[in-house]
Amino acid sequence: MQRIMNRGAAFIGLLIVILIMAILYLIDFTAMFGPIDINRAYDERPWFEEQRLLDKEAFPVKQTGKKGKAVIKEKTVLSGQVWRKNEHRGNIEIVIEPNGMAKGHWQCAYSYTDSNYTVTADFKGNIDPTKTFEDPKGKNKKLLYFITKGTYQEIKTDEKTGNQWPTKAPIYVVGWIDKDYSAKGKLFLMANNDTESHGNAEYDWKTKQNEPHN
Repeated sequence: MQRIMNRGAAFIGLLIVILIMAILYLIDFTAMFGPIDINRAYDERPWFEEQRLLDKEAFPVKQTGKKGKAVIKEKTVLSGQVWRKNEHRGNIEIVIEPNGMAKGHWQCAYSYTDSNYTVTADFKGNIDPTKTFEDPKGKNKKLLYFITKGTYQEIKTDEKTGNQWPTKAPIYVVGWIDKDYSAKGKLFLMANNDTESHGNAEYDWKTKQNEPHN
């Protein structure tokens, strides 16, 4: 009996040591990398969700409006502005067809330090009613998700010399459409390791209320 009690005490002691080590590890991890941002769990990462991009055979996309989700019944044009860190980055237009297809165009021009930049992008994809919006405040099952992918072209021009550096790389544009046809979302300019680029840059876009257009 004494031997069993000693083994039990040793086991409990081992668990305490493991627990203390785990706590110390978490403390060191936080000190090295900063506090964990719970919002990061809800960040859009469309490059990990390319399975949501449909082939031609998958259209039309089934829309049931289940649980109040927005439904695209007519050709809908979403026009809005793009921003990055409170700076305007041009205009975007996205067309959503009743069959679920989505396509769009974005363009902007701006100056940064001693260079001028012009960017244009075309992208296409589809709506995906199976995805539900969620953030730290909870879920909103009424919002309709869409995902698109394409290519952006950027031209950097040196103001003094006039020299130019072109860049071409992938872009993802995603968004959430409300029942009043207002929408908002993200643009992601992906890195191109072969050229100078603002790759992996994240932009926000938002549009005011839009009505379906025939």
